[in-house]
Amino acid sequence: MTTSLGFNDLERTIWIKTCEKSNEFSETHKVFDEMPQSNVISWTKMISTNAKTGMNDKALGYFSQMRRVGVEPNEMTFSIAVGVCCQLGRIDVGMNLHSLILKKGLLVQLFVSSGLITMYSKCDHVEAARRVFDEMLDRDAVSWNSMIAAYSQKDLYGEAMNVLLLMLKNGTDWKLLVNGFTFASILKVCSGLGWTRIGKSVHSCAIKLGFDSDVFVAGSMVDMYSKCGSLDMARRVFDRMERRDLVTWNGMITRYSQNYFGEEAIELFCQLQFEGFVPNNTTFSSVLRASTLISDSAVGRYFHAKALKCGCSSDVFVGTALVDMYSKYFDMVDAERAFQEMSTRNLISFNALITGYSLTVRYEEALRIYVNLLSENLRPDYFTFTGLFSACSVLGALEEGAQVHAHSFKFGLDTDVSVGNSLVNFYAKCGLMESASKSFKSVTRPNVVSWAGIISGFAQNGESEKALEYFYKMNKLSEKPDEFSFTSALKAVASCAAVEHGRHIHTYVIKVGLESSILIGSALIDVYSKCGMIDDSFKVFSEMPDKNVVSWNSMITGYAQNGLTSKSLLLFREMMESGLIPTSITFTGVLFACSSAGLVEEGRNFYNSMVFYYGIPPSVEHCTCMVHLLGRAGYLDDAETFLLNSPFPSEPGLWRSLLAACGVHKNMDVGVRAAEQCLRLEPHDSTTYVTLSNIYASKQLWHEVSRIRDFMREMGVEKEPGCSWIEVRNKVHSFVVEDRSYSPEEVNATIHA
Repeated sequence: MTTSLGFNDLERTIWIKTCEKSNEFSETHKVFDEMPQSNVISWTKMISTNAKTGMNDKALGYFSQMRRVGVEPNEMTFSIAVGVCCQLGRIDVGMNLHSLILKKGLLVQLFVSSGLITMYSKCDHVEAARRVFDEMLDRDAVSWNSMIAAYSQKDLYGEAMNVLLLMLKNGTDWKLLVNGFTFASILKVCSGLGWTRIGKSVHSCAIKLGFDSDVFVAGSMVDMYSKCGSLDMARRVFDRMERRDLVTWNGMITRYSQNYFGEEAIELFCQLQFEGFVPNNTTFSSVLRASTLISDSAVGRYFHAKALKCGCSSDVFVGTALVDMYSKYFDMVDAERAFQEMSTRNLISFNALITGYSLTVRYEEALRIYVNLLSENLRPDYFTFTGLFSACSVLGALEEGAQVHAHSFKFGLDTDVSVGNSLVNFYAKCGLMESASKSFKSVTRPNVVSWAGIISGFAQNGESEKALEYFYKMNKLSEKPDEFSFTSALKAVASCAAVEHGRHIHTYVIKVGLESSILIGSALIDVYSKCGMIDDSFKVFSEMPDKNVVSWNSMITGYAQNGLTSKSLLLFREMMESGLIPTSITFTGVLFACSSAGLVEEGRNFYNSMVFYYGIPPSVEHCTCMVHLLGRAGYLDDAETFLLNSPFPSEPGLWRSLLAACGVHKNMDVGVRAAEQCLRLEPHDSTTYVTLSNIYASKQLWHEVSRIRDFMREMGVEKEPGCSWIEVRNKVHSFVVEDRSYSPEEVNATIHA
């Protein structure tokens, strides 16, 4: 296409429009540059042409050049230039344009002021957008909706609702101001605030005004209902839509995956393809997350193959979803491969891989990825440190965890509640409750998870009194306990058999309405059983509206621990008849019951059934019960043979159990061999020396008794003192042999006060 230098300004302006329509942009610039004196219309058209073709910098250049040559912009020029600033995020240039607009009195032009509102809101200057809005003498639908959308997009839901109410009070008929964008913005407000009832009213209004068929509005309805927890209603709206775009499909699939409806999300993905839509990066990232909810890893691998075929696997969001998926399948080789194949990586990608390694308890690899994260000049967040502390919460990773703690302090994240909770858990698992307590106190605002963590830490480390102290402190601070806090406190009560504390906590559980919790019910059964109150245990068990295998296990074990073998085994049979599959803990309780009652053949049958029928690998506890059962019944040779053939021939607890049985039956032959093994494995355990000495004494081998005692002195081994405790007025007092800290007078005064 060619042009003649003989065109006048009007002809050249028309020629520019023709070139633009023909996509001859180089010709457009050539024609414009040949114009000796351009008018405001041709300059405006030139700025608009560059803006439309994505050459925003060039558009601003033409605007500046226009002013330099003395051509005054009109309202259309300003409107286009403001839109360009919005696209570029150039708030500095936009503010200068705003000044010029005010100077020329063009703010009265509605499309100019609406453009300024949009520009300021997109550039994170919502207050400036509101000032422009408030200065407008007249407002049209665009200006009202621009302001509502500005607040809604920045999650300022209260302000958005206030503007809507202001619009409804406006003298003009509000129905003329409402459009699809209004409904979409208000539905976003409802979803953000969880206002299902108001959202339904907005939905009804949209139907009444005929906007429910708008794809954008219907998609917002789906989003609102799903975020408010009404997935059924969201699906109903989705199914009734006459037309759907890919955004709506992605929204529904995403909400299903976020709410753990994996099968429904996958079903929608298949339906999407059947209707001719091509999935994009968002679709794949959502369906990959949904596939983690399906136990079969082949499902996730299928979607990985589909993403590869569509060329989406290297996308940062899809790649991160792949890392997360393979991590949840505990396949860290493929997780790292997906991570390495990503074209770009962000902090979320690194966090996903660190979390994956923490799930598989591989702290060295998690720390390696953390070092790579820092080398990429990324700043870690609380998700990073939560994953790292979880990975380091294993034996032998204390030093590494302490270094991670130092890094969290360096980045100012150690006081974050999530990081603080992870720190408490880390130190508790390493047995360092003093450090765990300090980490708990450093959290600025501890939540119920923080309290549950510190209470659980003390309970797990045998510091029952401290656990109860923190539980009561939590209540004094008006923090409402959850089921995990109650369970941890009840575990502490069970370990010291403080029955009055148990009753108080049980009353509190009923008061807050958590008595139907399976977790708490099982813990209460354990408390009453360990306090010898087996009738109360069974009452809790029988009144539970729902029971799982943990509840049954607690009751079976409780009966066994209290010597009620027949009831324990009868309950086991009832559990089997109810259709529940026994677990490793179930058989621990059953074997303990057989061991207590000396039911040798029954015990052997249960053990064989566990291993060969249910395929449950024997644990140390199972083998200890069997050694105890055979040994106490006098089958000492069988017990020794079983121990040597068990998966734990070097477990000191098994040899101690066998040695104790030999002490009961005064068997010196097996007893000496068992004692040799115990001394080899734990040379400083006083129990072995005392039991072996008693066996020799029963045979009147006094020289051997003297030899054992001399050997104890040489090794510096002392007999552990006995310990007992008593609960007086809801406080537990412990007493140790030869402890002089309590005088008899003090004890008497405390009991009889």
